Amino acid sequence: MKKILIVFALLITLLLLNSTFATEVDESIYFDAKSSSLGFTFVTLDSEGETYFFNPATLSLKKFSYFSLTFDNLTDNPNLKLSYFYPSTTIYSITADLILDKNTKEYSLKNIRGAIAFPLTSYIYLGTSAMYLEEENLIKGDIGLMIKIGDFLRTGIVGEGFTIEKISDQVYKITLALRYNIGLSFSLFNNSTNIYLDLIDVENFSNTKDWSLIRFGIEQKLGNILVIRIGSKGDITNLANYTFGLGINLNRFSLSISAFSENIENSDTSLENIKLKYKLTGTLRF
Repeated sequence: MKKILIVFALLITLLLLNSTFATEVDESIYFDAKSSSLGFTFVTLDSEGETYFFNPATLSLKKFSYFSLTFDNLTDNPNLKLSYFYPSTTIYSITADLILDKNTKEYSLKNIRGAIAFPLTSYIYLGTSAMYLEEENLIKGDIGLMIKIGDFLRTGIVGEGFTIEKISDQVYKITLALRYNIGLSFSLFNNSTNIYLDLIDVENFSNTKDWSLIRFGIEQKLGNILVIRIGSKGDITNLANYTFGLGINLNRFSLSISAFSENIENSDTSLENIKLKYKLTGTLRF
């Protein structure tokens, strides 16, 4: 436990010393291709890239060290998300955005974030993530818990959006999680079919019974190489909420691609008004 606290303290220090961080942006930017093809689920998902930030306890599912890279067309400037995962008794990860400014033609590293996870028991795992928001002068992160029940069932809960804000040299303000998310996943038929179900903002759902807060994803493996994925990030009667994707696994290398619509502010969600976005995530296992 002492080692875990030391590593996390070093991570926080790194975040505070870096001066190039950006402020918050559209949350969908921080999901990798696998997650975004599965309805942006994350609570119990063994993601391939930066999605781990939303439930860092899922880092406990990592079995090998690997490097991942995600590219998408969500922003005007080309943006590569670089992640590194190191599983041990305690699992570590770190991610940064490599962004090309089209005006200056210069690259910069921004939005550095990281997480750690460790077992509480042989089937209960705890994780925490952190990211520094320079303009708001605070650290923001999530705390997640995941429970593995055999090889076929996982459940989890995430406290999303806790903050640590520096008020003065010796005074810090800590704010608890803004909302809580829960999730469940099933692995069927010898892990060839995986089903993911997340409920975003439990308190809001209990008050409003808003079914658009439920996300789901279904993953079907076709042999050892190809994977097809489909999901929904909200109201299943709205075509704009559906997501799709493919995965290819080749020994130490894997590639995932997803397609989904950007968030639509008006009520017109007819097919001709849906603008498709995509993500590509590649991983290389060491």
